[in-house]
Amino acid sequence: MWTTVLISSIIVIIALSLYKLRTEPKEFKAIAKIIVQTAWSAVAVAAIMTAASHLVVTLLSPSETEEKLTLLEQKLKGIIDYLGDLPETKNPKLKKLFEKGYSLYQDENYSEAIDTFKTCLELKTDDSERKALLILIGNASASLGRLEEAQKHYDEALLIAERIGDDGGKAEALAGIGLIYETKGDLDKAFKYYIDALRIDREIGFKQGEASDLTKIGLIYLTKGDLDKALKYHQEALEIDREIGYRQGEASDLGNIGLIYKAKGDLDQALKYHLEALEINKQIGRKEGEANQLGNIGNVYHLKGDLDQALKYHQDALEIDKEIGFRQGEASDLNNIGSVYEDKGNLDQALKYYNEALKIFEEIGMPEQIGIVKGNIERVSQQISQ
Repeated sequence: MWTTVLISSIIVIIALSLYKLRTEPKEFKAIAKIIVQTAWSAVAVAAIMTAASHLVVTLLSPSETEEKLTLLEQKLKGIIDYLGDLPETKNPKLKKLFEKGYSLYQDENYSEAIDTFKTCLELKTDDSERKALLILIGNASASLGRLEEAQKHYDEALLIAERIGDDGGKAEALAGIGLIYETKGDLDKAFKYYIDALRIDREIGFKQGEASDLTKIGLIYLTKGDLDKALKYHQEALEIDREIGYRQGEASDLGNIGLIYKAKGDLDQALKYHLEALEINKQIGRKEGEANQLGNIGNVYHLKGDLDQALKYHQDALEIDKEIGFRQGEASDLNNIGSVYEDKGNLDQALKYYNEALKIFEEIGMPEQIGIVKGNIERVSQQISQ
């Protein structure tokens, strides 16, 4: 709307200036020419901004933005707790501090875990211990959406692993770097890192790592829309995680398969897999995974048209993500709630939740998510102003 007013005003200026060019003295004509040129430049800029705004607004519907943000969040769920030799360290002070940090990490108190692991790095550590601590800090940072900090620690861990010839540490660092590139949207670069990690994990027989790598590759195929290939990789990962009894991985695999069936349009199958994943996360006490699956279930109900059920699941997810301090999850939940309110026709509430989501995504620095939520805000703002 503002661009229409701007263009109309500029056209009036041009018309008046053209009239003055014909009727006023020579001194004014020079000024009027500048006004005309400036006005036409402004018209061009306004037209471009209007077109760009229209592209953002029409790119994704409310339920499509839910799906996009869910997939971006899901990329961070396949992180493995790489410990290296830390549990067997001979340094009693380091052992005590590491155990404290790892307990915080397992409780998903990532900020305090990072601070504790960084304190560990200030102690005397060998290369193997330092590498493991760097990967743990990278994992915790990635879980909080601090992507630049995570990549910095993964890069440093990779250099150490290569120097000391530690293939296991190298694979985990490669997978971590790939995760950062994937979250940033560079799928081809991420794919290369994941394939390298998968090759190493298979060579050394690290099954949990192999399943995690397969999951990450499957998510890339899901993002690219190759659903059959995505399903194949996630089913392979599920088979391995069940074989080794890794229940956290099993829950993640089931949730990912649910996402694929949702993308295929089979909502009943999607709901079945998400409910299975939710139950496992509850059994093992993994709050972050529980919130993630509650959000996935909410998205399925949204697509089914049951907006009240969708709202309930998204609100439950938000409560958990706030409790554990998972800010990326909190922002996604807020966006999802806004999306439901938008489809309910409550545009003021939708705008409120979208703005809260945007604030968090800007604070944690997630550009792709920021762009999606800004599109939501622009779309709703235009509806309100009509």
